[in-house]
Amino acid sequence: MDFWVTKLREQAAQITMGNYLPAEPAFTRGPPGIFELSQDLDALARTLAEREAAHQALSHEVHHRVKNNLQIVTSLLSMQVNAAKHPAVREALGRARARMGALALIHRMLYEQSDLGSQSSIDIARLMTELCAQLRLWHRDRPGIEFSCEASAVAVPLDSAMPLTLLAVEAVTNAYAHAFPQESKGSVTLHYSVSDSGEALLAIVDDGIGFDCGSDGSSMGFQLIRGFAHQLGGKVEIISMVGAGTQVRLEYPVAD
Repeated sequence: MDFWVTKLREQAAQITMGNYLPAEPAFTRGPPGIFELSQDLDALARTLAEREAAHQALSHEVHHRVKNNLQIVTSLLSMQVNAAKHPAVREALGRARARMGALALIHRMLYEQSDLGSQSSIDIARLMTELCAQLRLWHRDRPGIEFSCEASAVAVPLDSAMPLTLLAVEAVTNAYAHAFPQESKGSVTLHYSVSDSGEALLAIVDDGIGFDCGSDGSSMGFQLIRGFAHQLGGKVEIISMVGAGTQVRLEYPVAD
């Protein structure tokens, strides 16, 4: 009897871990009631698998719908940017477009992932590469600014990918807007990596005119950057001097 009880416990444990698939009856020669109990566990495993599949399909559809809606909003903002005459209005609308576009990009990538079970994380290298391409396109009127991107291939949880991407958008759009006045030339680089100790680093560096950190640290852009860093449980440092460019460095622990 102990043998059959052990086998039933193994079956229940596999169901709990999501590793069990009902197969040919394995308890037909067991004591009375053992086979029936095993069949009940098989039925439970099928029910749980069906519910999980339905949940993943629903999540997939939600990402698709959110992506479509955000892309519509992004397109409308692009129209407003093109129609705006005042530079300050164009900049504000452009920043809003960049934020909406970044969120749409995340949902598109989640929708495109073939493995529905992988929708809780996202490849940060692909995300940052596509984000940089998107930002280059929207700043194509500044061909004198060279924008490069380098990111390690790391699977980042969705809860981290959102604030991480929005922080990158704020730092990059700040560089385009303020680091290179009067159509001056320069470069912006984005770097993302994870150390062996599990500490992630996101750095956005430009070689523009820089600024006095004490005089501009309360701007909305920097407030958002600090807010996103707080969501990640990390520490952000903004390093700049007049004439010496600007660095935005975020360090945060990668979730297990």
